[in-house]
Amino acid sequence: MRNNRLVALTLIAFGLFAWLESQRYGALSRLFPQVVALALVVLSLVLLAQTFTARARRAEAVRREGRAEAEKPDLRSVGLSVLIMIAWTLLLEPLGFWTASLLAFALLVVTLRTRDQDAAAVWKTVLAGVVLMTAFVLVFRITLRVPLPTGLFW
Repeated sequence: MRNNRLVALTLIAFGLFAWLESQRYGALSRLFPQVVALALVVLSLVLLAQTFTARARRAEAVRREGRAEAEKPDLRSVGLSVLIMIAWTLLLEPLGFWTASLLAFALLVVTLRTRDQDAAAVWKTVLAGVVLMTAFVLVFRITLRVPLPTGLFW
């Protein structure tokens, strides 16, 4: 609990610093750093607020009880994750950024899911990844006019 507060306060300070540093850039150059800094500050404030709720305290107590089992590293999942990331970099050119990233994200979600996650939670996470990746590609291609590798689908 205390660690989350410290992390949240550190990230808020870092986000404010990034915002102030981005003021030195030109009008269009500062847009992306400011959006990232603002998102960092807002999400850190949410984390900070959550540390003060009773629900977070209960979740922390439950997490402490299951910590011994959770701290055991699953080397199979780590190895598969590294292989997925290597495959992602190799497939960027032939498949394109959007397709390769969605494939890698879906495989990482399946590989790194917890034992208590059901199939519906995994599918919701993959669907959220599709929406976020599509938004990311649209922002980079349309708004920022940054070319991303194109390939099989998009």
